[in-house]
This record gives sequence, structure tokens and C-alpha cells, in this order.
Amino acid sequence: MSIVKFSHVKILGISSVVPRREISIFDEAKYYDNNLKKIQRLKKIVGFNKRRVVESGTTASDLCISASEYLFDEMSVDKKSIDALIYVVQRPDHASPATAYYLHNKLNLDHHCIAFDVRQGCPGWVYGLYVASSLIESGAAKRVLLLAGDTPSVDISLSDRNVAPIFGDGGSATLLEYSSSIFSSYYNISVFSEGYESIIKPASGYRLPFYFDDRDKELIEYVSKNSGGKNRLVDLYMDGSSVFEFTMKEVPPNIMDLMSYSNVTPLDLDYLMLHQANKQIVQNIAVATGFSFEQTPWSSFEAYGNQSVTSIPISISHNLSQILPNSNFRLLCSGFGNGLAVASCLLDFINVWCSEVRTYNNENRVERSEYIKYWVNKIKEK
Repeated sequence: MSIVKFSHVKILGISSVVPRREISIFDEAKYYDNNLKKIQRLKKIVGFNKRRVVESGTTASDLCISASEYLFDEMSVDKKSIDALIYVVQRPDHASPATAYYLHNKLNLDHHCIAFDVRQGCPGWVYGLYVASSLIESGAAKRVLLLAGDTPSVDISLSDRNVAPIFGDGGSATLLEYSSSIFSSYYNISVFSEGYESIIKPASGYRLPFYFDDRDKELIEYVSKNSGGKNRLVDLYMDGSSVFEFTMKEVPPNIMDLMSYSNVTPLDLDYLMLHQANKQIVQNIAVATGFSFEQTPWSSFEAYGNQSVTSIPISISHNLSQILPNSNFRLLCSGFGNGLAVASCLLDFINVWCSEVRTYNNENRVERSEYIKYWVNKIKEK
């Protein structure tokens, strides 16, 4: 698509939540033959340190509900004022219906508020902002709640060291509304679908379904990788070298084109908030686009891991929660990854309420056995 400009969309607030459970790369020393020097080297170069992962029975929607409740309470949001709920997710609660309906119910939103899922990965938060801004600018909605969450840890093989130490889980809530004043925002989204198999879970839908018989064995048997480690077809697969090549080739030009169109340079912007792929990638993009390391934080990757669709809002909360309120900032945000796609945007953050990163308390977690019992009883009743 060509670069798109919106003129009347204001971001009001951002709230971010991560799970309580924390895993350190040192907790998994056995996967590195207990070679502490190797682990220290990976920590220094790639930024591996800690990641937050959900407990069994917790989904991305649970994290997003928690983020929304913080936002509603602390901003005193009138739920009846919300016209649309957009849920950006890769791992929904169910294949059908859309998890947005579950969120709509749990958040007690008004019947007039539309709700729908957007299936996106790492570029997803920027995609969600684009869709929300389109609704607002067109007059279809005045206020939109954008929820973005993901739990990549649930379908990763711990023996795959190219993937397992990277990903963490998280949820976020972002509130946008129409403003009669000018709030200029710019979006540049590019899709490189020839690489759609580079980050994929092969057995996860109806192209390669479960049959609950002997054929399923092929889906759950481990396949040894030439590069080391092993995967099942039900696990997340990532071609790390292809993804890195795509990122270095396509992300910097996307960002540069956006700056050229909007007539700004890195000196005109306060921060480059990148998807937290890892430290090395974040810093390489900063160098390629002319931003300083001080403008391009990566510390949320070190603290929480690569949180896919929600890594940018969590990075904003992690780095800027103390300085965003009552301040004016210009941020260039860029998400990139599965699809393959790059989604960048230039935003004015003016008096934006922003929470610190909160920890999910697990109070509403439902064990697998309880959920199975619930549905067995529900079906029996009919």
C-alpha cells in the first residue's frame, strides 16, 4: 500500500500486562551444555536474559482483560463510549467464534460496540492502530479499544534454542478516539508474502488438521534439525536466517520511506520504538536508519522477551510510562515478522496516559481439567 495519513485520531492511553512466571536463560543452562561462557556471549550479543510466560490455563485474552481493566479504572473510561473493540492475536481462545466476542462480554461493553479479531503477529499492533484509525477517520467510530496480546510460549519446543529463549507472552490495551484538533499520523505497511512459511505453526488449523487417529503421530513426532534442536509439526517453526535477512533488507527502507514522506529525520523524533525481536536486530535497524541507541530502546526484550504482537506497547510502557503523561513526544513505531510483513507508523503522543508494565495475578485462571468438565456438563445439559 502507499503511505496513508490520518489527521484526527488521538491515542488516549496504553496499558500493558505480562505474566508472573519468569524464566532466566541461566535456568536453561542444560540446553547449552552448562556452558556459562556461551550463555554470557548470547546475552551480550543477542540480549537473551529473561522472559515472562503464562501458566497453563491462561490465554492472551486474560492478559488483555487485565490490561483493559487497569486502563478503564485509572482513566475513568465510560465503557458505553466505546464504539469498536479490535483484538489483534495469533493464538485465539477458540477457532470460532472470534475471541473479541468473549472480550466484549467480559468487559461488559455496550451492544452497539462492534467487535472483531485481527489475526496478526509481530506487525500486529501497528496493523491494529491502522484499522482503528481507519474506523475513526471514516466516521464509523468515535472511540476504539485496541487489544493486542499473544502467548507464543505455549507452542514452542524448549529444545529449539533458535526460538525458545526468544519469545515471551503479554497483553495490552490501547484507547483511541476522534479529535477535532489535528493529530497527524502516518502508516507504511508492506507485505512480502513469498516468505509466509518463514514463521509458521504447520499443524495449527484446517490445512493440516488433527484426525484423532494414527495419522496424528506424524504431527507430534520430533524432527531433528540440521542446525540442531528438534521440532514437531505442532510447534512453532521459524527459519531464523530467512527472517533476519528479510528484516535487514526490508525494515530500514520501510522506515526511511515513512520519514521521507512525512518530511522528518531522526533528529525530529524522540524515539524509534521497534518490535523487540532481539537486541542485535533492534540495534542494527537503528544504525541503518540513522537513530541513536538512546532513541531506540531494547531493554524490554531483556526483561520480558520478544512478545510478538504486543512487544511495542509493552516496550512503550516499560521505557516511557514515567514520562509520557503531560508530555509531547513523536514516536516512530515499526513491527515486522510473520507474514512476512513490515508495519511502521509515525505518531504524536500528546498527554497520553501510560501505565507501567503490570503483572497478571492469575486469579481468574481456569485449569484445563476444569474447562473440560465445564464443557462436558454444558453439552450434556442440551
